Amino acid sequence: MNDIVYWTGQIFGILVTIGAVVNLQLKKKQHMYILSIIVNILSALNILLLGGFSSGVLICLVADIQIAAAIWHDKKQTEPKIPEQIIFFVLYVASGLLGFKTWIDILSIVAAALYMFAMFQKKEQNIRLFLLGNMATWTVYHAILGSTAIFAQLAGIVSSLIALFRYRTKKEK
Repeated sequence: MNDIVYWTGQIFGILVTIGAVVNLQLKKKQHMYILSIIVNILSALNILLLGGFSSGVLICLVADIQIAAAIWHDKKQTEPKIPEQIIFFVLYVASGLLGFKTWIDILSIVAAALYMFAMFQKKEQNIRLFLLGNMATWTVYHAILGSTAIFAQLAGIVSSLIALFRYRTKKEK
């Protein structure tokens, strides 16, 4: 692999790490959405440069479309309907299959499903819980790929756990 391409990919992985740490500490859902769009683009570039065109690249881009839909729903104060959720599920699976090269691409499809469920949650805490599963799956994916974006996932897991604790609500007696 060309050294410039490799190191550029690794730099994108570091930027993804910074974004992941900041993202889960944000209190407002809209801010989380916007930073997630940026992180997904950087992640797609990271995967593309280190592993080539694959399911992971396409899934990151579909996630951005889903985030845009979630932002639209929030602004209109509407809920995504079942057909929309099915369409996104089909898009994730189709993207995963379109870019499928090796068995690790299955991990990106599983991570995508968890991400899909996260983006259709109303409560920020529920978003964080689904993203926790998403990040655990991406951790394995990036470890196999040999990407610095693994640190994004590990930092994101820690950050998510902190945010879950920090923004928890007390149960009423």
